[in-house]
Amino acid sequence: MLVGISAGAQTTYSIKGKVIEKQTGEAVIGAAIRVLAVPDSTFVKGASTGTTGRYDITGIKDGKYILHVAFMGMSPVYHNISVNGSDLEMGSIELEEAVTRLDVVEVTAQANPVTVKQDTIQFNASAFKTRQGANLEELLRRIPGMEVDDEGKISYNGEAIERIEMDGRDFFSNDPQMATRNLPSDMIKNLQVVDKKSEETRLTGMNDGDKVKVLNLEIKEDKKKGVITNATAGYGTMERYRTNLLMNIFNKDARYTIIGELNNTDGVQRGRGDRVTRRIGANYDNVFLNKTLKVTAEASLDSRDNINSGRVRTEQLLGGESRNVENEQSYSFNRNQRAGANSRIEWNPSKKTMLIFEPSVQFNWGNSNGNTSFETVNNLGSQINEGTSVTSSKSQGYDLNARLHFSQTFNDLGRNLYTQFFTNYSDNRGDGFNNSVTRFFNGNTDQLMDQYNDNFSNSFRISSRVSYLEPFNKRWALQVGYHLDYNKRESNQSTYNKDAGGLYTLLDTDYSRGSQNTSLTQQIQTRLRYSFGKSSISAGFSANPTYTHTVSSQGGVVNFDKERTVWNYSPSVIMDIRPTDSLTFNLFYNGRTSQPTMEQLNPATIILSPLAQVKGNPDLLPSFSHNVWVNTNFNRRSARQTFSLNGGWSYTQNGVASKQTIDPATGVRITTYDNIDGNQSLRAGFMINTPIGGARSKWTSFTFGHLMYSKDKGFVNGELNTADVWQPNLSQRISWNGSWVQATVGGFLAVQDVTNSFSTQLDRRTWDYNTYGEAIFTIPGNISLNTKLTYQDAKGYDDGIKRNFWLWDTSISWSFLKGKNATIELSAYDILQQRTNFQRRITANSIVDREYNGITSYVMLSFTYRFNNMGGGVVASDPSQPRRGFGPGGGRGRF
Repeated sequence: MLVGISAGAQTTYSIKGKVIEKQTGEAVIGAAIRVLAVPDSTFVKGASTGTTGRYDITGIKDGKYILHVAFMGMSPVYHNISVNGSDLEMGSIELEEAVTRLDVVEVTAQANPVTVKQDTIQFNASAFKTRQGANLEELLRRIPGMEVDDEGKISYNGEAIERIEMDGRDFFSNDPQMATRNLPSDMIKNLQVVDKKSEETRLTGMNDGDKVKVLNLEIKEDKKKGVITNATAGYGTMERYRTNLLMNIFNKDARYTIIGELNNTDGVQRGRGDRVTRRIGANYDNVFLNKTLKVTAEASLDSRDNINSGRVRTEQLLGGESRNVENEQSYSFNRNQRAGANSRIEWNPSKKTMLIFEPSVQFNWGNSNGNTSFETVNNLGSQINEGTSVTSSKSQGYDLNARLHFSQTFNDLGRNLYTQFFTNYSDNRGDGFNNSVTRFFNGNTDQLMDQYNDNFSNSFRISSRVSYLEPFNKRWALQVGYHLDYNKRESNQSTYNKDAGGLYTLLDTDYSRGSQNTSLTQQIQTRLRYSFGKSSISAGFSANPTYTHTVSSQGGVVNFDKERTVWNYSPSVIMDIRPTDSLTFNLFYNGRTSQPTMEQLNPATIILSPLAQVKGNPDLLPSFSHNVWVNTNFNRRSARQTFSLNGGWSYTQNGVASKQTIDPATGVRITTYDNIDGNQSLRAGFMINTPIGGARSKWTSFTFGHLMYSKDKGFVNGELNTADVWQPNLSQRISWNGSWVQATVGGFLAVQDVTNSFSTQLDRRTWDYNTYGEAIFTIPGNISLNTKLTYQDAKGYDDGIKRNFWLWDTSISWSFLKGKNATIELSAYDILQQRTNFQRRITANSIVDREYNGITSYVMLSFTYRFNNMGGGVVASDPSQPRRGFGPGGGRGRF
């Protein structure tokens, strides 16, 4: 009878499986799963997928059924299934984005502007509309959390983007601006900010905590076929001009890229004087030997002229109400030129063997000249010093690098041996003339200088690393490693005065100096890792004995010769928690001992100029820093929502700080070094992306903000000062992505609250804010109109400087010829002529105001021609053609 009861209890079974998105492989959360009866499709039972995309439907009897899988915005899937005496495992069911065609009208789901997957934050380029002809840099400025500074350097959430890749491969890695300034934004499908782990982590599977922020560009599929050419030429008022050339050639797995640029608009747009930029570069990428050999090679030539003129006002704080004010008027011309080449070769002859070789070479040369007039007055207005200087110089150098990685895996658990070899040699030389006059009004002797200086520096470095990883089982693994690093550096500056015959032969011992530094660093390291699922926790410890020998000389006479052996210690903890592909949590801690440099220990007085001297402190102690970094990302693809939270904390004991004193009578600045205990910083940031009105809405909200706190201890004219600095800021933007109009409104608020223990006259609370509106209109007749209006203001400053202004940029373009391959554009920058070239920088020691002279407003007419030969006579569809629908170029339906 018991047997009969048991048999009756086994009349129902379960249907299990997982639902993923076909394009990305990500889990689909909240998909509806229904079991329908055959043949009338009546509902039997149902469920929805969880955070991992899995489902489990129980209570299903033997029989034939239809399994229906559906999710909003994706095409439904139907499977005929049979349950026959056991549970049924369906595996992974893939869903594709829904597309419905109604004649020429295409309707698709709204693309998610931001998605998060493990170490990658992805931005859909089509959600951040730019004007026709815009480059990658303009697109980056529209990305929440992305910043492009005045020099074109990119950062995300305050962290520098160190490298750019295209479809996961190096792309002008030594010169990211080659890509950002010249790649058309309409080539980009997705922009991915990747926390890319080190090669050692990738090859061994043991996280060493080293990572770099990489910007990976995913190119649209129709831009990766045949020959793609984009050429632009423009000329405008104020003698402004620009030309750009991009050519991409795709041949099966090979990609050839040529980029060229010539313009004099960089300095104007960045508020940095007048600049002429000349660039040309080539990139090659290919795979061989059944895709086991990957080769990337790059070469570039870069020449830039920088012409700057303006004024600098520096208020030096001397304690209490005492202060000096330094006023400077200057002009400078700098020409910097560079030629380089680099390559990356990956050979993967088997699944368990990897060899990577990365050589590079770079040559640089340049010249500069300039003149400066200056004066220093005290707070009573009395002159302390004044002077003029005229300088000229030229320089040249080269840098050679080679890095080799090798990894061999021995079993399926991941036992492996990893080795790395690196070597570098650099040599830089230069000479120049300095003619200056410095007059003192309170005792010091006036100084007249007419000098020639000759200098050189070179360095040689060679290092190797070996590590062995032993997995005890699938969860536990131990790694041991050894690193050896040898570095030798040498520098020398010889300064000569004129002899009776007018030749520069008399060595000036006060301004001639040299140094030699040799170091040998070893690292003995061990790490233990515990893995569970896709997550892991690891802890490590390393001991780093370092030997250094430094010899310094002044005027050819040795004044410092010291050898030292020290031990540094570095504990670390790394947590990498990944419950799902859409949710990640990372925590990293390390403690690190750092030794002062030999230059900071050198007790000799080094004279840099008549107004500046440096003297080291041989009693400096090593510093120890604690660093914690945490990050979590969550992504709901079904609702088009993304949330990111990050934070960090650092605390330094016995930090080495510069200790500057200024003679109030002469203005001469003497800098030495001392230990300070207790410097710390705290940072927290977040980003929220969500549609307004549901997943299909054309409205999207982006909110980005962070809070920074720092306790900065330093010296103000020799006295210890502690500054508590709070810096919260918030950025909000709301975008409409329609078929004919794409519009954005937004604003930014930054608050800074500073209190000082000694420099109380610098206590302040300031508010900087701006608001803006931008719209891009697609007008019948292939006309596009782009306009952006920004208002910027500030409160809390008591310097009387005008900080509020309106900035208005606009452009109109017309596309014509077959396939709309030609575009004429008229652009106007700073129409209201209110852009400022003024900057202020405040430290515990000084307030520095800098103002550049230069053009801020101009109008330019440009012509762009695009040539697409897709191979085989296929003509690409015009991405700029007005269309109705979601995805690139618009939302669903009409505006």
